[in-house]
Amino acid sequence: MLVLSNDEITRLLTMQDTMAALEPMYRDYADSRALLSPRFDNMSPTPHAGAYYAFKHMGGAWPAQGVQALRINSDICTHPVIAGKPRRVKQPMADGRWVGLVLLFSTETGKLLAMFPDGVMQRMRVGAASGLALKHLAREDVSTLALIGTGWQAGSQLMAARAVRNFREVRVYSPRRESREAFVAEYADVRAVDSVEACVAGADVILAATSSMVPVIDPKWLEPGVHVGCIKSQEIDGAVLDRCDRVFVHNRKQAKQYNNVLPGTPNVKEEHEEGWWKDPVRRERYPDLGELLSERAPGRERADEITCFANNVGMGLQFAAAGALALRKARERGVGKELPDDWFTENVHP
Repeated sequence: MLVLSNDEITRLLTMQDTMAALEPMYRDYADSRALLSPRFDNMSPTPHAGAYYAFKHMGGAWPAQGVQALRINSDICTHPVIAGKPRRVKQPMADGRWVGLVLLFSTETGKLLAMFPDGVMQRMRVGAASGLALKHLAREDVSTLALIGTGWQAGSQLMAARAVRNFREVRVYSPRRESREAFVAEYADVRAVDSVEACVAGADVILAATSSMVPVIDPKWLEPGVHVGCIKSQEIDGAVLDRCDRVFVHNRKQAKQYNNVLPGTPNVKEEHEEGWWKDPVRRERYPDLGELLSERAPGRERADEITCFANNVGMGLQFAAAGALALRKARERGVGKELPDDWFTENVHP
């Protein structure tokens, strides 16, 4: 069994690699050749004031690669108000660190093949999904990208957008100046602006990558021909979707994660209980990314269409696809630490 670190995953996976690994997985999922294990969030009390404990798990089997992935997170969550907007923030309570793991199993032998932190891979798979949608929905001649958000996920959105289109100008906005300046210092040819209006004005592509629990995109910003995307359902609302000519979600079989809250758990906000994703008419109306990539649903057909990709919920199958690629590259390059298989198997019948 191979153990990989986040640093090793960073060296093994490029954005282009990740997109190339995910695209056939989405097509197989659309054609019922891959199996999704839905996302569940268990929430219960924690001793930390103003927080709650959340255990998240999701997975998926992709027979074409012979793997089943399981992604788990063990988090202490809070909902602070930052710059006037409520956010969902995971606190690093494990000795100043976070806990997230991916386990990769063989569908041929049942063995555990690999184990690694989820941090870098989850970032890459979110960016890759947006990039694949942008590839098929944005105009070929786009030149200006507006990025709302400057955190960990915003960086992968930028990488994915640049992997599929050539942007002459990239503008970025977030409420805190220090965050904008840090982002510009990390990524080349990006200009920070002082207002969201200045960020989105005349942009061909608008991408939101925030931790906000309320909308951050205004429908009045959406001009003919623009493509808009988000990494959380809460970043947009029904008015934004109604303004669009063509909308795709990440996965329409699961509108959001399943929340399983222990009665009496304090500090849990009902962040996923009400929103456009609860409308069954919308769920049936919008095709998903797999249907786009398998050509079951058409992408952009006119230059003046307003298109949208709403990443409504994460898919564990993304970890099966990206994980299989990382494992293959690690074996080829001799990267990672091998642990004895008998540590993770047993000689009694379960």
